[in-house]
Amino acid sequence: MDDYPNRHSPTDSADETEKETLVKQSAELAAFDEKLRHYADQRIALDLDDGVKVNYGKFGDLLAEVKAVTGGTVE
Repeated sequence: MDDYPNRHSPTDSADETEKETLVKQSAELAAFDEKLRHYADQRIALDLDDGVKVNYGKFGDLLAEVKAVTGGTVE
């Protein structure tokens, strides 16, 4: 039996940090999943003749750096 039940090892801190990171990542993924579901439910039509700039803009803030690709604001 441990003589010091409240003593924490150095790995306890690392484990807690990793847990917090995983909780944050899980929340971020859940939020992305909701956004993705919204766009998937819309069944957005893509026309390859429109090009990347137009098609990329159809997905709002779902994709990274929309402004950099489209050159405009998020629709």
